[in-house]
Amino acid sequence: EENSGGEEGNNDNPDKKDALITFSASVEGRNITRAMSPMGKGLQSWLCAYTANTSNNITGAPVAQGNYVTSSPGVLTGNLGYKMYLSNAIYSFYAVSCNSTSPAPTFTNGLSEPLSNGVDYLWWHAVHQEINIPITYQHAATQVVVAIAGGENITLNKILSATITPPKPGAIMDLSTGIITSEVSYDKAADMGINDFTVQYIMLPVKSSSPMTLTLELMVNGESFSRTYTTPLTPPNNLLSAGNSYLFRAVINENSISFANVSVKEWTEVDESGNPLYPVQD
Repeated sequence: EENSGGEEGNNDNPDKKDALITFSASVEGRNITRAMSPMGKGLQSWLCAYTANTSNNITGAPVAQGNYVTSSPGVLTGNLGYKMYLSNAIYSFYAVSCNSTSPAPTFTNGLSEPLSNGVDYLWWHAVHQEINIPITYQHAATQVVVAIAGGENITLNKILSATITPPKPGAIMDLSTGIITSEVSYDKAADMGINDFTVQYIMLPVKSSSPMTLTLELMVNGESFSRTYTTPLTPPNNLLSAGNSYLFRAVINENSISFANVSVKEWTEVDESGNPLYPVQD
């Protein structure tokens, strides 16, 4: 009988004709080509296989599925000894990860549970017949990065806090395309990761002509008190697209924040000096 591919009972090979499927993983940008980096150690992935069909529609449960962890950089090993065995046929493989030690979201009939902000969702899909299948993940959420500089008569000393209003959580991912639905309304403020004078936050994709709210608490000019600046941050072309990282260049003036420009760039995983951006998920 077919392997259902649950977490248990799939560690033996009942039909010796079945092949063991093994996986290796790296991460790249969705919309910008760049050098791929092997997936870091200890990160969770969910992998599944459907019998291939011409329409790539996903219905029902996969013929095999299991949770994996990167046992060493780029190498995926099944949790609790799980191994995926498949008989000789053509399959569509899908993989989803939170790019962290947290487990991937669960999918029912190819649609995810409601998703959250602050999570670097990754997605991959391929039709293969190979025994070792390379997985190249793509970022499926979006990222807002604000680089902060001092304007006339302003010397920045430190960023004490930074918040942004992300979209309301609850968007879902379609497993067949890796696309997370865009949200149109905003949630309460969330803390951004701070690295020197750059702040960043990973959020669900946004489609809205109304701005987010960015609030910065700064120490400037050696003063003994902090200053708080609040400014609207409008998505360029009313869109924060999946897989894109948006760099806003902010200039702090005496009583306001002005924005020099916004650009789409490669996904920011480290700052200019090579330190990882925060927050890093537990």
